[in-house]
Amino acid sequence: MNRKWFWTRFYSRNLLFILLSVILYTRFVFQADILLNQIEARDLNNEVIDLSKPTNKPLVINFWATWCAPCIKEFPEYDRIQQRYGDEVDFIMISDETIDKIKQFSISKFYPFRFLKSDKKLSNYDINILPTTFFYNSKGEIIEKHIGSIDYIKLEETIKKIDK
Repeated sequence: MNRKWFWTRFYSRNLLFILLSVILYTRFVFQADILLNQIEARDLNNEVIDLSKPTNKPLVINFWATWCAPCIKEFPEYDRIQQRYGDEVDFIMISDETIDKIKQFSISKFYPFRFLKSDKKLSNYDINILPTTFFYNSKGEIIEKHIGSIDYIKLEETIKKIDK
């Protein structure tokens, strides 16, 4: 009787562990694509920004936070790539923190990106890992997304895939 109880508990716990692992893995790794018309954001002057309007150039949107060390670490890579591409590609950094916190960061670091505040929590976009970057072509169609930190080489490779 004890042996049967042991094996029943053993298999039940393992099954529960596997199910929870699958749920967490899919929740945190498989993030949905975000269409530009789904993003609700404001600039640092609290003006509503409509990202769904075509700009006729590629767009790179990075979801980040001021407290996120990997996010801050990759900003110099974005700075280098923006210097390389200039006005050919738009770079937007979106955080769900307060406008004051984002503004304070942008002033202290002097990065040339366009900083926006998301009206929704990033988790409402199914963004559960920071940083997360989306690449859109000139028509506003998503080309690729990258979860986690990104370096200059990967940024350049992905930008080259986008039509210009």
